[in-house]
Amino acid sequence: MFKAATVFACALTLTLALPGPAVAKDQDGLTVIASSKNDVSPRLATIPPKPEDAGQPKKERPQHGFPHPAAGAPDTAVQTTVSSAAPVTSSSFDGIGQGFAGFTVQYAPPDTNGAVGPNNFVQTVNVSFAVFTKTGSLLYGPAKINTLFTGFGGLCETDNDGDPSVVYDQLADRWLITQFAVSGANGSPVPYLECIAISTSGDPTGSYYRYSFPRTYFPDYPKLGLWPDAYYMSTNDFSGNSFAGATTWAFDRTKMLTGAPATAQLFHLSLLYGGLLPATLDGRAMPPAGAPNYFVALNDSSSLALWKFHVDFANSANSTLTGPTTIPVAGYTELCNGGTCVPQAGTTQQLDSLADRVMYRLAYRNFGDHESLVVNHSVAPTAGGGGARWYEIRSPGGTPTVYQQSTYAPDTRYRWMGSAAMDRVGDIAVGYSVSSATMNPAIAYTGRTPTDPLGTLEAETILISGTGSQLSGLKRWGDYSSMAIDPVDDCTFWYTTEYLTASGTFNWHTRVGTFKFANCTNLPPPTVTGIAPPNGSSAGGTSVIITGMAFQSGATATIGGVALTGVIVTGDTTLTGTTGAHAPSTGNAVVVFNPDSQSATCTCTYTYDPAPAPVVTSISPPNGPSAGGTVVTITGTDFQPGANATIGGVTLSSTTVTTTAISGTTGPHTPNATNSVVVTNPDTQSGTCTCTYSYDASPAPTVSSVSPTSGPTTGGTTVTISGTSFQAGASATVGGVALTGVTVTSTTISGTTGAHPAGVVSVVVTNPDTQSASCTCTYSYMAVPVISNVRTSPNPTTATVTWTTDVPADSQIQYGTTAAYGKASALNSTLVTSHSVKLSGLTRLTIYHYQVLSRNAAGTLAVSGDYTFTTK
Repeated sequence: MFKAATVFACALTLTLALPGPAVAKDQDGLTVIASSKNDVSPRLATIPPKPEDAGQPKKERPQHGFPHPAAGAPDTAVQTTVSSAAPVTSSSFDGIGQGFAGFTVQYAPPDTNGAVGPNNFVQTVNVSFAVFTKTGSLLYGPAKINTLFTGFGGLCETDNDGDPSVVYDQLADRWLITQFAVSGANGSPVPYLECIAISTSGDPTGSYYRYSFPRTYFPDYPKLGLWPDAYYMSTNDFSGNSFAGATTWAFDRTKMLTGAPATAQLFHLSLLYGGLLPATLDGRAMPPAGAPNYFVALNDSSSLALWKFHVDFANSANSTLTGPTTIPVAGYTELCNGGTCVPQAGTTQQLDSLADRVMYRLAYRNFGDHESLVVNHSVAPTAGGGGARWYEIRSPGGTPTVYQQSTYAPDTRYRWMGSAAMDRVGDIAVGYSVSSATMNPAIAYTGRTPTDPLGTLEAETILISGTGSQLSGLKRWGDYSSMAIDPVDDCTFWYTTEYLTASGTFNWHTRVGTFKFANCTNLPPPTVTGIAPPNGSSAGGTSVIITGMAFQSGATATIGGVALTGVIVTGDTTLTGTTGAHAPSTGNAVVVFNPDSQSATCTCTYTYDPAPAPVVTSISPPNGPSAGGTVVTITGTDFQPGANATIGGVTLSSTTVTTTAISGTTGPHTPNATNSVVVTNPDTQSGTCTCTYSYDASPAPTVSSVSPTSGPTTGGTTVTISGTSFQAGASATVGGVALTGVTVTSTTISGTTGAHPAGVVSVVVTNPDTQSASCTCTYSYMAVPVISNVRTSPNPTTATVTWTTDVPADSQIQYGTTAAYGKASALNSTLVTSHSVKLSGLTRLTIYHYQVLSRNAAGTLAVSGDYTFTTK
C-alpha cells in the first residue's frame, strides 16, 4: 500500500448499499496509455543489490478502503467438520524477513508475493525482492525492487514504493516484476508510475526489459494476471485520499516480450466497485481462442461480480469491457466488517482482515471439457471466528456459475488473508493465516481432490507455527499472500506469507512452503507417430491429423514452428487441426506439446508446397502526401488472407484483403517520387509492382516557441512547443533528449523533458515523414541540488530534521499529519550544504509526514520524497 498517504477513513464503507448491475456498469470509456519510457537493463547479476536503509523510520502503510456491502447475510455454506488430511509439506524455507541476511524490516505489512519457474522461486515483499533456487538457496538479493531500474532514470529508479507483484509467464518462460512509484508524484503534472520489469529470458538474474506507465490517479493495490493476449492488472484508484473507482488494465504482452515501446489499455469503473482481481492462466492449456480475460470482485453479501475484458491492440476501438455479471453465492458477512478484529495470543492488539475484497489470485484453468476460476475471501461465520470462503466458478465465458463453494471454519479460530489455486488434475489448494486469542498467527493450508464431496476441504496442515504476536498499535497484516503452481509438473503448490518468531513490531518473517496431492502424478510423455496428409499449401488452411500416444487434453502442435489452429484432441491418440501459412519448404518438424510441458517430435516430416506467389499490377491513387493518411488500393492476383503491403518499406495500416485487392492507409514517409509497392503473403512469398508510388512533400514543420523556457537537469518538466504543420506522431527533442508522454496537435506538442546536463540547448520537432525544424528559441537546463542523508530526531513536541545537499542551498520543510502536509517551516535563506531545521509545536505520539526543500543560488528547487517520524 502507498507509504505516503493517510488512511482513507470513509464512513461510506460501512453504510453504502451497492445498486444492481445496471447501475454498476457505469464506467469511463477506453483510455490508451503509452509507456513513458522503456529500455533494457544490464544483467541483474551484475547490478549490486540496493539494501534497505536501516536508519530510516519504520512505517506502517495505511489501508485504503472503498465502498463495500453495508450488511452481511447468514452464511449457509460453513464447513465445520473435516475428514482426510491435506498433504504434508514437501519442503519449506524462510523467505525475506527479520533476520534474513542483508535485509531490514522497514515496512508493515510485508505484501508477500511469490512465483515459481522451472529452476527458481522469486519472492517480493515491501519493498524488496530475492531470487532463490527451488531448494531455498539464495541466488540474488535481498535487494530493493528499484535495483531492477538502476540506470533507468526517473521515479522508477529513485522511488521504491512497493505494492509489488511477481508473475512467472510459463507461456514465454519470462519473469514479470512490478511496483508503483508515487513519492514525488502528484498525478499531474508529475504522474504516478507503474514500473514493470520483464526478464529477457528464463533466467531471473539476467537482463530485463523495463517500462514505466504513467497514471494521473494513484493506482493502489495493483494485482497482475497472465493471459495469452496481454498482461492484465487491476488497481484501486485514488484522487488524493478519495477513492475514485477501480481500473482494469491490459498491457501489450507481445510488444513487452520483445522490449518494444508498448501501450496499456484501461477501463476505469465508477466508484461503486473496488478490489477487482484479473484472471491469471495456470498450466499450458490455453483459454478458447479469442476468450476475454475475466475480472471478479465482491458484489453484495450474496453475490460476486464478473467482468470480461477483450483487448485489441491493433485497433483499440474494438476493445471492450462488459459486465458486471452477477454470480449468486451463499450469503456471507465480511470478517471484521472488512476492518480490524483478528485476535492474537498474549496481546489485545488485533489485526486487519482485508475482508472487503477477494484475495489474490483469481486462478484460471481450461480442462478441455470445462473452464474454472478459483478465488477466496475472508468471512465471519455465524458461530464466531473467521473463515476462508472459497469458490470454484465454471463457464466464465458463458453463464458463470458457482460449481462449488464453502466457508472453511472447522473451529472458531480466525482463518484469513488466503490465496487459492488449482493443479492440472483439478485439486484445489487454499493457504491462509490462522490465529486466535490463545494462538500466535501461523501459516496453514488445506485443499481438496476431485473425489472429495463437493464444497469440502480437507483437514488443514500447519506449514509453520508462529511463536510471536504483533504488538504496539501495529495492526496491518498481509496485505496478501500467494499460492502458485509449479510449471514443471503442474502439480506442486508453492505458498508464501508472513509469520512471527517473537512478539514485537516490524519483525515479521516470511515462509515458503511446497506440497502436492498424491493423485497428481507425472504423466507419460507424448509420442508422435504420423501425420496425414504429409503435405499441403504454404498458404495454410490444410486440415491435418496427427497420431501418436499420451496426448493430453489441451495439447497443442506446431509444424515447422507454426502452430495449428482449431486443435481438437480425441482420446489420447489423435490430434486434429489446421495448418497456418509457412514459407514453402520440405522436412518440417511435427511437434506435439502437452500442457504439462512435455513434448515429442515425429520421425515424420511435413512439406509446405508452394502456393502461387502474389502478382502486383497497380496502385491507385499513385501518389499522396508524405504525412501519410492516403487510402490506396493495390490490385493483383493470389493475395492470401493476412497479406501485408508496403510502400517504400512503410506498411499500410487498416488493411482489408481479397485475393485480388489490398486496401489500406499509407503511413508517413520521407518525400520521394519513386517508391516500390510490395505485397507479402503470410507464407513469405512476395511480389513487387512495376508501378511506383510518390510521397509528395507535406508542409515541413516550423517551430516558434517553447514554454516554459527552463527546467531542472533531472527532467520531469512539462513543456509545450508551438509552431505549425506538426503531424500526428511527431516527436520533439530538447537538447537531443526526446520528450516523453507526448501529445500532438497541428500547432502544439506537449511532453515531459528527460534528464540532461545543465546548459542552453536547442528545441527540435521531427515529423513522421522525417522533415524537421529547429526553434530560434532555446531551453535552459538548470542544475538541481541533490538531497541526501535525510534524518530526523523526534522529541515529544519538537523534531529536528537534518539533510545534506551537493551544492549550497537554502532550507525549508513542509510537514503535517498527512502527505498533504499543510504546514511549512520558515525559509532559512542561508546557502549551506549541511541543513538542520527544528519543528516546534508538535503533538505527542503522533505520526508526521514531511519533505525537505532546498533551492540553490540559481533559484532551482529540489524537493525530497515523503518521510515520516513519530513524536515521543
